[in-house]
Amino acid sequence: MKSGLVCHDGAYTRKACPSDPHPAASVIYKELDPFSSEDKFARSGRAAEEQMAFYLKRFFANDPEIVVLNGIRLEHNGDAAQVDHLLIHSHGLSIVESKSVVGKIQIKDDGQWLRWFGANQSRGMASPITQARLQERFFRDVLGKASKRPDLFSTIPFDLYVAISDSGIILWPKSGQVEGVCKADQVPDRILAANTARVNSGQAQGLALPDRLKIAEFLVKTNKPLRPHEGDVKGEAKVETEVAEATKPQESAVAPAKDSSEIPSNGHACRQCRSTDLEIRYGYSYFFFCKACETNTTIKPICPKCGEPGRLRKQKNTFYVTCEKCQGEEVFFVNGG
Repeated sequence: MKSGLVCHDGAYTRKACPSDPHPAASVIYKELDPFSSEDKFARSGRAAEEQMAFYLKRFFANDPEIVVLNGIRLEHNGDAAQVDHLLIHSHGLSIVESKSVVGKIQIKDDGQWLRWFGANQSRGMASPITQARLQERFFRDVLGKASKRPDLFSTIPFDLYVAISDSGIILWPKSGQVEGVCKADQVPDRILAANTARVNSGQAQGLALPDRLKIAEFLVKTNKPLRPHEGDVKGEAKVETEVAEATKPQESAVAPAKDSSEIPSNGHACRQCRSTDLEIRYGYSYFFFCKACETNTTIKPICPKCGEPGRLRKQKNTFYVTCEKCQGEEVFFVNGG
């Protein structure tokens, strides 16, 4: 007897049978992790993820060939990466990065991304395309090593999509639309169109359904969601994986940078507006997030005793700089302090 799809409370699952090696595997294999935050930016980001998860469920809940996972965070070799949405299909994998946009978002011809506030104010932001590419590289490496098939995961297609929330308006560069960037409700059609094009071109399918389910099972088992006190001290469940170094120079009406003499004695100030209203967040590394202008600032901790580069250690809301050379440790910063 073959396994089929059964519907229960609006969700489709595969009906198990004695010969089924993957009994009762849900097509929507993983929902978003629980979330709680008082931070308005975190809540906006979560709303964009929930919106995208809704569209994926509407399109693929009755498609037994596409496995959908929402919110996967992996840790590997001291590094971490989070994917908002991951789809596994016969031709490969699709990564979807959700972006909450209330007004307008602009992509320039040189690849810079800007958020617009009203008609005259804009602020630079890290490229979600670059972010998705970093996630792809990370997931290829983890899956290749875990499966002992680096040859497969180094060549299998990974499609990247940046999903702009329904309320956002995209201002395209003069060169035209950017591949993979679209409104959230357009993402499922883009995924289906890409797979249809591969079928029409005669491209071989690389992942059988049992393999897709094995990948999904591995990712769910190794998923490392952040606990409420990690990442954003206000309980942000999703870590923004925007790398501060990827943020381009800004074109903004934000107040100009102050003279270096105005930097506070502790040295912690926003690189853009010099505000001291900061908190430490974590993406691929720790960085300062400015609550005043939302700019990310790279953290390069230095040991106050010997002047050598150190590393940060987090204990609840307190961050310490530790030094391997002199074995010293000093308080570096306190979130909310």
